[in-house]
Amino acid sequence: MRRIFTFFLTFLLGVFVTALYAQTHTVSGTVIDKDANEPLIGANVLIKGTTIGTVTDLDGKYTLQAGDKDILVFSYLSMKTIEEPVNGRTVINVKMASDTETLGEVVVTAMGIKRQSETLTYSAQTVGGKDVNDIKSVNMINSLQGKSAGMMITPNSTGAGGSSKILFRGNKSISGNNQPLVVVDGVPVMMNITNSQVDSNYGGQRDGGDAMSTINPDDIAQITLLKGASAAALYGAVAANGAIMITTKSAQSGKVSVNVSSNTTMESPMVLPEFQTTYGMSDNGTFSWGEKLSSKAPNYAKKFFRTGFTTNNSISLSGGNENIQSYFSYANVYSQGITPQNDYRSHNLNSKVGFNILKDIHIDFTAKFTNQHITNQAAAGYLWNPLTGVYLFPRGEDWNGYKENFEVYDPARGCYVQNWTNTQQQQFGNPYWMLNRQTPITDRNRYEFGGSIKWNITPDLNIQGRMRYERGEEHWVHNAYASSVGNLYPMGRMKDNRYFSDQLYGDVLVSYNHTFNDFSLSATASSFTKTKTSHVDLWGEGSQFSQPGSGNIFYPNIFTPNNYYGNMSTVGKDDNWMTQKRLNSVFATAQLGYREGIFLDISARNDWSSALAFTESCSFFYPSFGGSVLLNKFVDMGKNIDLFKFRASYSIVGNDVPVFMSNLLYSLGSQGAITPPDKAPFRTLKPEKTHSLEIGFDGTFLQNRLNINLTYYKTNTKNQFFSVAAPYESGLRNRYVNAGNVENKGFEFNIGWYEQFTDNFSWSTNLNFSYNDNKIKELVDDLPNGLTLTDFGGAKVILKEGGHYGDLYVRHLMRDENGKPLQNEKGEPIVSGDSMDELEYAGNMNAKVNMGWTNTFRYKDFSLSFLIDAKFGGKVISMTEAALDGWGVSKRSGEARDAGGITVDGVKFDADKYYRTTGNNNFNSPYAVENYVYDATNIRLREVTFGYTFRNLLGAGKNLTAAIIGRNLFFFHKDAPMDPDVSAGTGNGIQGVDMFALPTSRSFGLNLKLNF
Repeated sequence: MRRIFTFFLTFLLGVFVTALYAQTHTVSGTVIDKDANEPLIGANVLIKGTTIGTVTDLDGKYTLQAGDKDILVFSYLSMKTIEEPVNGRTVINVKMASDTETLGEVVVTAMGIKRQSETLTYSAQTVGGKDVNDIKSVNMINSLQGKSAGMMITPNSTGAGGSSKILFRGNKSISGNNQPLVVVDGVPVMMNITNSQVDSNYGGQRDGGDAMSTINPDDIAQITLLKGASAAALYGAVAANGAIMITTKSAQSGKVSVNVSSNTTMESPMVLPEFQTTYGMSDNGTFSWGEKLSSKAPNYAKKFFRTGFTTNNSISLSGGNENIQSYFSYANVYSQGITPQNDYRSHNLNSKVGFNILKDIHIDFTAKFTNQHITNQAAAGYLWNPLTGVYLFPRGEDWNGYKENFEVYDPARGCYVQNWTNTQQQQFGNPYWMLNRQTPITDRNRYEFGGSIKWNITPDLNIQGRMRYERGEEHWVHNAYASSVGNLYPMGRMKDNRYFSDQLYGDVLVSYNHTFNDFSLSATASSFTKTKTSHVDLWGEGSQFSQPGSGNIFYPNIFTPNNYYGNMSTVGKDDNWMTQKRLNSVFATAQLGYREGIFLDISARNDWSSALAFTESCSFFYPSFGGSVLLNKFVDMGKNIDLFKFRASYSIVGNDVPVFMSNLLYSLGSQGAITPPDKAPFRTLKPEKTHSLEIGFDGTFLQNRLNINLTYYKTNTKNQFFSVAAPYESGLRNRYVNAGNVENKGFEFNIGWYEQFTDNFSWSTNLNFSYNDNKIKELVDDLPNGLTLTDFGGAKVILKEGGHYGDLYVRHLMRDENGKPLQNEKGEPIVSGDSMDELEYAGNMNAKVNMGWTNTFRYKDFSLSFLIDAKFGGKVISMTEAALDGWGVSKRSGEARDAGGITVDGVKFDADKYYRTTGNNNFNSPYAVENYVYDATNIRLREVTFGYTFRNLLGAGKNLTAAIIGRNLFFFHKDAPMDPDVSAGTGNGIQGVDMFALPTSRSFGLNLKLNF
């Protein structure tokens, strides 16, 4: 694979160099706004009949290569398009006037189809590359937090290289996927190689990352967010939750342009727990319920964390002539995490070459390679997490001694073992032992090769074919030396796993566009196929714990397969897991327009999924409909109303199902024995279907200074699939059923204003607001007590008919009829049990309201912008705070001891007895989770940038922009003791759960951009 990639990249670079030295005729000039008499920034300059073009810079200037017989087309939003023949000229200056009849900006919609925004019958928000590269995140999608109504982004609490949970308009699927489809240049990409979530409160699972962390933000030209099923219906089953359409930069003809970017930030923890520093160790070096210390203990957490450092550098080159255009970019990221020895490195290579074959045929080739290397990536949960030992370290003990001497030699065993306050307990260990002797190491490679050919058969008819191959590789090593995790792995543990995913995609599109009299027709028909194959090679521990003389590892601390014996059920087997899934589809879409003011959309799609191969039908069909009316085209509304549009759409979109649900699945045991399945095959399985209704209004006013967008939506996702208990006589444990109906309804509001006060001073502001209400209309009859989505030891997310997705039920203090807490004969509070009838409803974990407010001020060459991000409602749980109380290290537990106890609703308890019982002091105790449920409402200053552009610094048109940047600066308001955006993973039902999660980082830095 590396040789193929190297050859292909060399070929592309060769073509690139050839294009740079091709002889061309240079044409340059300046584009002026006739009404404002100032340079027009970002105007499009295109050679008519081709895709060759450029855009004007900050001075309104452009340069490109053109022939004497070519015609230049100048276009800009709400401006009259101008055509100028070259006729041998080398300088062509134009003045563009406003045109209220112009349809507006071009939006990249599903399948990469470009449409004018005013013709859309559904909501589609477009953001520019600037929104993700002014303040860069290692995972570029995190830069969009708070910038779009109805879009929820929750980063996984694992640091650099981690994945993010993305939601459009709430959770829809109970057992399936809720994340939107990611599309790059019209082609869907693999989102994850492996899963990215914890599966218990013990934690320790790795974060498999996602496709977003492999995208260079400086390669992005535009992002279109298709939040509704109607907007993404053309992608079918994989886009039931919407789609993120990413358009990357392509080559521009003309002289070589070079763009250099460097972004450097320093990070520190934004929020840390509060600790007591006055009471010392107890219980054989485990807890901190001891005597009062003679002097205050230090803050061990502050001693542990370091200042993080991230640098993101990139360079891109673009050039070509009318026949060949080439684009090449390279980016590297280095991030030193806020925890010691946590490092992230990535390299990103991207190359695109376009050929104009004859006049009507255009060919594109793309190649991309990404490499990521991560050491000591954070893992949420109790075990394998150094933060557990940092936070619970007994007060008053010798921190530096355990730091410098994290291991000691054991002559009886002939090896070094962990040095800790209590090496027999399993709950937490020496954090420096974990960093040095339990180091997780992740290496990921991602390869992408693609090509497309487009033939403009006539001015109205074209045919396009596209193909892309992707391969993702991940190598995860997590070896643990002898004495790790107390006595759980006295001989050590070995994990050496390799994950592979391949995806092959191909499609053919035929498009027709024609205008006749007052009518216009735009139609596309397509067929595509996608095949994804995943397999895993495992070298790892068996199913038994490693005891000296039995189990798995013979000699301690030697991590080779030959050192394994005993149960080797998962050792050294090729293709230990393997799945393959194919989706074939056909679709057609058409839009009929009347007098550029009425538009009707209709589309139909049929999918054939291999996951349904053993069912009654592997085929499923779904349609979508839409319409829009631009009243300003038919009614004279005066000069202050530029656009007055109503739109509505309805769609039915399937959501594909996982593999191995419709057929019997056998597994191979350690001795070659075949294990029969414990679940009945789902022969009547049907895909989930989301019924989506959307109604909206779009308006622009006052010569496009004011814009308003309002959308109401309602979705019902039916045919959910569940696993329920099978009848005893069947000999199986479970069976699948189709049932359920999850409803989401709400509205999105966006308002923007632009004001040019003087020639040198302007202000733009944008406020987005969204509200979502979720309800479970139906659930399966076989689950009378509801469905437990997640269970974290005393806290459960339980779905019930009539309830809401994300409803939280928790253990609580038992109370008498007067509401006073009960206590036992020992004076300890009594905590409820864990059964359904004993748990107490604690609220819903999803925020109902999300808001973002962006402001940008420009004065001459200075710019200042900031983003305020807010969420209202929802609940979060901090299992960290529960453990801090149970172990006696929290500030609360210390203050209670100072006060001689704690009084709860008129009943006084001894501090030790109260917090040891209501807090979590062994990770399995029946603690009162209700005390650790917090309101998730928060308002924060998400981003700030202050920059200056040095014009013509290195010559004409060679500008340097320098900006001071900050992210996650502070909270205006929050109730929770941690960042409420915490997430234990990207799976369903685990957002808002804090289990010794890595703290959110506050960052400050400098961003430099140089163009020449």
